[in-house]
Amino acid sequence: MSHPTTLPTKAQRRYANESEPLLGGTTREDQRSRSEGTASAFAAFGFVWTVICIQAFIRWVTSSTEFRPAPILGPDEYPTWRLVCLRIFEALSVGVLVAHLWFCLLIPRFPWLRHFKATDEVGYLSLDGRHVYAGLVAVFADGFLNCQQYIFMWNSHSINLGVWAKFLPFHNHLSSSRYAESLLWGPPMYVYFCAGFGIIGHHMARRIRGRFPSLTNAGVLTIVWIIEFILDFIIENGAIRLTQGYGYSKTYGPLTLFAGKVYQFPIYESIFVANLGCLFTAMRLKAFDDPDGLSPIEKGYWNWPERLHGPIRSFAVIGFCAAAVILVYHLPLNWLGVIGDCHAHIPSYMQPGPV
Repeated sequence: MSHPTTLPTKAQRRYANESEPLLGGTTREDQRSRSEGTASAFAAFGFVWTVICIQAFIRWVTSSTEFRPAPILGPDEYPTWRLVCLRIFEALSVGVLVAHLWFCLLIPRFPWLRHFKATDEVGYLSLDGRHVYAGLVAVFADGFLNCQQYIFMWNSHSINLGVWAKFLPFHNHLSSSRYAESLLWGPPMYVYFCAGFGIIGHHMARRIRGRFPSLTNAGVLTIVWIIEFILDFIIENGAIRLTQGYGYSKTYGPLTLFAGKVYQFPIYESIFVANLGCLFTAMRLKAFDDPDGLSPIEKGYWNWPERLHGPIRSFAVIGFCAAAVILVYHLPLNWLGVIGDCHAHIPSYMQPGPV
């Protein structure tokens, strides 16, 4: 004989909160696979790269020969109007870097900075913020530019204290390290051509997707790539022609414009920068679409003890940024420069000092 079903009293009832699944099952944490994600691999490389950068920095700043401004060689004179343009370029670059630090790193982490008053908003470390400081760690890869030959020329009138190239792996000690790595416009480039282009590319991709919903992801990123290629071409050629702050002293001839000039420009430079920009754009798009707001490079951090979740995610992003600039930019740029046969005219103030 069946017994009548009795409903629980009000005191016995249990109400689910909005974060619980309505249908029983696993939680989001339970659904995460222990084999999912690449955070551990990227974090391992990021940690190794950070150690390499720290040792290079310490040895550089304690060096009596390397940690000082590069010599300004004669007899060529650097025009005053170009020097003014160079200082403006340096100031603008620092301004762009400060803007990235402020809006991508500091305000999300410390929300009270938005209006300079207390708020209940909880601070967090955004992917953009991680991209910014990872770019500032990845800037040490700039020492690879002339690790074998002087393929990238620097203007000794830039604010500089030499370069740390001598203390990085693979440096050819027969190649001079006495050139002027810019302190004011060099590091910002690693922020705005990576994190900055990622932000711009993300916003462009969403607009393109809204305008052309039938486009594939590849089609959207192709349009973003073309736009970022054009942006880099304009920015770099404008900076080189106006300031002569830097230039490409040895390039691969068939892919070089204005061959033999101070401002000769390898078209593959803009190709590599656009590739980087699209890579960071893709990571930002993936994070935007992810339920947890995670990029593919951060996934898997949950396999570590909770106290290490933040460091693992940060080192993973550093590892990704460093690997990206080395593999997508420096390695092919060096290869094409070393095998290149197109030599720019190099003014004396853009030549390196003696070995």
